[in-house]
Order: sequence, then structure tokens, then C-alpha cells
Amino acid sequence: MVALAVLTVPSLVSAQECVGDKPKGGMYTTSAELYFNRARVATKPEDKQRNWQQAIDVLEDGFQKQPDNPRNYLMAATAYAEVGRYEDAAAAFTKAEEMWSCYEAEADEARFRAWSRVWNLGVRYGEAEEFDQAIEYYINAWLVYDKLPQPMLQLGSVYSNLALTSEVDAERHELQIKAIEAYSNALSVIPNATRLREDQASNYSRAAAFNLAQLLAIQERYEEAAAAYDLYLEQVPGDLNAMSNKAVVMLRGSNMAADQAEELEDGPEKEVLVAKADSLQAAARAVYAELLDREDLEPNDYYNIGLGLARIGRYEGSAIAYKKVLELEPYRNTALEALGRAYFAGGMYDSLLVVALQLVERYPMSLDNLALLANAHRELEQLEDGLAVLERREALPYELTDLEVDYGEEGVYALSGYIHNMKLDADTEVTLQFDFYDDAGEVVASETTTLAAPAMDAQAEFSLSFESAALISGFVYRVTDTAQAEAGG
Repeated sequence: MVALAVLTVPSLVSAQECVGDKPKGGMYTTSAELYFNRARVATKPEDKQRNWQQAIDVLEDGFQKQPDNPRNYLMAATAYAEVGRYEDAAAAFTKAEEMWSCYEAEADEARFRAWSRVWNLGVRYGEAEEFDQAIEYYINAWLVYDKLPQPMLQLGSVYSNLALTSEVDAERHELQIKAIEAYSNALSVIPNATRLREDQASNYSRAAAFNLAQLLAIQERYEEAAAAYDLYLEQVPGDLNAMSNKAVVMLRGSNMAADQAEELEDGPEKEVLVAKADSLQAAARAVYAELLDREDLEPNDYYNIGLGLARIGRYEGSAIAYKKVLELEPYRNTALEALGRAYFAGGMYDSLLVVALQLVERYPMSLDNLALLANAHRELEQLEDGLAVLERREALPYELTDLEVDYGEEGVYALSGYIHNMKLDADTEVTLQFDFYDDAGEVVASETTTLAAPAMDAQAEFSLSFESAALISGFVYRVTDTAQAEAGG
């Protein structure tokens, strides 16, 4: 956290007629001015504080004996801030402005000077990770001057980070609520924060809106989260993360409304919830459709779009998304598996048959892949072929699951997964060859590994490391020991 620059704006008094008690001189303000000057030139902290306090004593006496002089309150507000009495400072500033309308500009300058001092103290404590003190100063900076968003932005950040480390549910919830309030406060003042440069206002608004949206989603306030993402997207049109997140929260909001409707008897209240669920789902579909039309996304982006569309039953759209993944990464196993599930759920059985045959060829030791193939044959009334696949599935001696490749450092990769033993004696050796592919669909590395079967009906994790100068985006495998290869088909 660092101190952030702000613009100093000139104090411009409008030509409007002033209303209220006109400021005047007198012994109280004159004496206080003397103490002000002494405080400002004092070199020792204790001398500064003593003079500020003496000014306060004089001005508070003026509150009683010269109650119609708003200058007593304006000067007292500055002195209160200097000695750390921030609530009193805020109240005195407000009192002075109420008593004399033309104090608005002068009070604004005085508030800003007090804000600058308190804000920078908060930043120092924040940088030192002394968060209790930082929180106190951020709150006080906002108290004396609530026309700049920086204290609330930092407060939201501190509360959010503390929530991440809290292990107590109630405490975590409370911290997230405080962060939501802080970011909301920041957003409320940015449009009128004349001391900010345009680029600062834009940066702060984006940060506040995106963080607010994430926190609201965590709190299951999904419609509010979607609205916050809209605020962000107004400034960053087409941002992929915000659009994807917005679609997700609208889906969650739709599901929540549908679940609530299910618990109600037929009637107006239920109709409202059903309509809300339908509206949110339609809005999510529109976002996904817009994303799906884009050609500038990465494979993971299309994959996540496919997942989102599948969640709302838009299987044709999800299939299109997964096919886009496979155009970019032809041997990505998770995308091919997801495409098969989308075809099955959407009743696209001709396409399912093609994909299921690919799955079984590339990843033969999988109960799920064989089930997809059997279902495709059944739905296409290819009963003998379907029965043959089911028999093969029943005879499968073991299964490989949760296979994934992780990139390490300097071209080192690791493939991991599980072997689930269904028919082999414990410690039976299983030999597999893995071929690894790049985005062009070319084999760039191959590795053979031998696994020991775990106990019957148990599963064991395995992994293997390999090197490749090319980027790996997918793989296939085959069983190389003859007996097990025959069992696998």
C-alpha cells in the first residue's frame, strides 16, 4: 500500500448569497491563531500537542461565550484533527458549514488537509502490516473527509485479506461485510471526487467494482454482484473475466431463486421467484452467447464457457465451446470428455458416437468413456455393438481416472492420476505408454511407465515426470503389456 497522489483544487467561493451567522473576529479566534502559529513552528511533538490543546481550550470557551461565531468551530475542527480527536473534528467542520453557508469551500480545504495527514498515517501502518492501526486511521480519514475514495479502497482491501486468513466463519463473514461496505462507499464518492485525476478515478472505480462484485458473490448476493460487474464493464467493455464472472453469478442467482420457488406453494410470491430465475438465466445465456462469438479467447476461456452453458442446459452451445477448445488443443482429454457429455445430455447421438469412439481409442481404461460409447450405440439402436461395449466395460480389470498434466519449470511436466483396481491381484504390474501432443496435434514426447495395482477395489495415485521443449496441451495412452491390452479392448 502506498500513498496516492490527489489533486489540490482551489477554493472557489460561488457568487451565491451567503446564509447564516457571519464569521467574526474576537479574543477567542485571535488567541487560538496565536497557539496555531506556535504549534506549526514547534519542533518537539509535545510542544505541538500542547499548543493545539491550548487552542482547543480557548475555542471551546468561545463555543459558550460566542456561540454565534462559526469561525470558532472551523478553527476548532482543525485543532481537533491535529490532536487525534477525529469525531470532534468532523462534527465541528459540519457545525461551521451549517452556521455559515459560504464556509463550504474553506471547510473543504481544511478537511482535505486533515485528511491528508490521517490518510498518510494509515498508509504507513498498512505498509508495516500493523492492520489494527491502519484500519483506525483509514476510518478516521474518511470521517473527516468523505470525498476521496482511497481510505475506503484500502479499508476494503485490508478487510478482504483478513477475511481470507480467518478460520472462524462468523468473523470471516463480518470482515467480508465490512469490506463490501468500504468498497461501496468508495464507489459512491468517485463520480464527484474533483480532486482526482481522470485516470485515478477510472482505476479506483474499476478496482472497487470488481472487488465488490467478488465479495457480493461470496455472500450469495448474486444480483448485486452482477450489477457490480456491470459497473466494471462500463469502464472495461468486453473484459473476459468480468463477463464470465457475471454469467456465473447470474446462474447462481437463478438457481437460488428456483430453489426458493420450489419450497413455496403456488401463488404470486412463487411466480415472482420463477420469473426472476428465468430472467437471470436468460441474461446469463446472453453473456455466454456473446463470449462464444468471440475469436480472441484462450482454450481455457472456451472450456469455462462450455461448462457454464452446460449448467443451464444449453448443450449445443457448450458443444460448440468445447469444439473450439479442441481446435486449439486437439488432444486435451478434459475437453473431449466434456464434449461427449454435452452430446449425450443434448441427445446428439450421432455426434456422440464419433466422440465416444475417439475417447475409447485415446483413453481405453475408463468406465465413463465406455459407458458413453455404449449409450451412443443404444440410442442409435446398434444393440449388438452396444452389448459388446458393455461386456468390455464389465471385463475392465482396472480404471485410470483424474488424469492431468501440470507444467513445472524449464520444460519439465508431470502427469498425475489414479489407478483403480477392479479385478487384478494386488501388485500386478501394468505397463502404459503415454504420448504427449502440442497444439498442432504433433507428438512431442513419449513416456512408458509401469504401475503396481493396489489392493482389490482400492485406488492409488501415480505420477510421472518428463521433459519437453514444446508446450504440451494433451496426451493419449495405450496399454503395452499384452494381457492387459486384450482386457482393455
